[in-house]
Amino acid sequence: MKQLLFFFSVLLLGVLVSCNKSGTASIITPVVDSFTVSVTNGYGSGTYKSGDTVHVWSNGVSASQLFDTWTGDVSLLNNNDWHAWFIMPARAVTLSGSIKNITPFTLNYEQIKGRDRLKPVYSYFPAGHKGFVLLLHGTGGSALQLSSSFEAQQIIKELVNDGFGVIITEAEEATTGIDTNGDGKLNWAISPVDTLTNVDYVNIRNITDTFYNRGTTNRSKLRYSLGMSNGGAYSAALSYAYKYKAGVSYCAPAGSALAAISTIPFEFCMMRNDNNSNVGPQGNADALSNSQTLTSRSICSKYLINDRSPVYPQRFARRTDISLATSTAIFNELKSKGYLDAKNNFIGYTSPLVTAFQANPLQFPVLAGLTVSQLSFVVEQLNCCITDHQFYSDFAKLSLKFLNTQCL
Repeated sequence: MKQLLFFFSVLLLGVLVSCNKSGTASIITPVVDSFTVSVTNGYGSGTYKSGDTVHVWSNGVSASQLFDTWTGDVSLLNNNDWHAWFIMPARAVTLSGSIKNITPFTLNYEQIKGRDRLKPVYSYFPAGHKGFVLLLHGTGGSALQLSSSFEAQQIIKELVNDGFGVIITEAEEATTGIDTNGDGKLNWAISPVDTLTNVDYVNIRNITDTFYNRGTTNRSKLRYSLGMSNGGAYSAALSYAYKYKAGVSYCAPAGSALAAISTIPFEFCMMRNDNNSNVGPQGNADALSNSQTLTSRSICSKYLINDRSPVYPQRFARRTDISLATSTAIFNELKSKGYLDAKNNFIGYTSPLVTAFQANPLQFPVLAGLTVSQLSFVVEQLNCCITDHQFYSDFAKLSLKFLNTQCL
């Protein structure tokens, strides 16, 4: 028995120690490859392996609040906005999000005479504004649709809080409902880039002139444009035609011909998995190429691309009329129905979910309990997570920085 115990003791000692050349025993340290992320006032806490991509999100904000900043291990972050990500180092990480209160405001709605007819216009000019931004909707959109989009509203809040005025109107085809050029879509007429004959350019001039004539703003104020999809492409052309200070495009590569001649600083904010037929991988590549063309001509340009992020249980409570409990229930319903993978990434695109829900809403009791507006918001948020063709606020502060300083 003593011999057996001695044998196992020697075996155990051999596992735990090794001998160096001097004969001194050293203990083998176990390999640790998982570390904790601790997020305060936000989400993303957990245990991750070194090298993992980790996403963090701030708590939701109300209409009178904005995400302010992250503190802690911020040097790791790709971006200091409400949603950011980093590559997990071989150590613990701590982050804390902060939210600031802002003066609430309401967009003013009116109709202003364009070239041929009254145009719907939403606007707001904070006292002492330093300039104003034209916000431009995408294909099939409208001034109402853009002004009521949750993601657009977050960008609008950032702009106004930073001292910019905002103007939202719509394409002539959106107002009339007539597909003038027969392309099967209601769009901004980007070409010809002519401020005298192209009705969309004339409408923008008439609307801005109205604000000048009223004394709401003046011609010394700097002008900017920011658009989504077809509105992003129009942003590039509009900023060029009227010599704006800078422009931004979300989910549109704009055009190579314009990149070859424009002198206007321009930022491209793309989506990695954009499934729109006019964008996709080629459109993302074209946007990068156009940005590089501008840079090669010594014109300031930035290219950003948003990457897929997992859905998290509190995601839908970003909208204040959806509680944390309801948001979690939505998440659990999506998970139980097989729409989320093991890491909670949405599988594929949202169209199969929309089709399945429309065919049998009773199979989705939580979603069926939402209003139409809330359902639209859920799809919008899922598209943002997927990084499909969707206006998004993940780069709101980066776009704000570009409008303010361009490449300085």
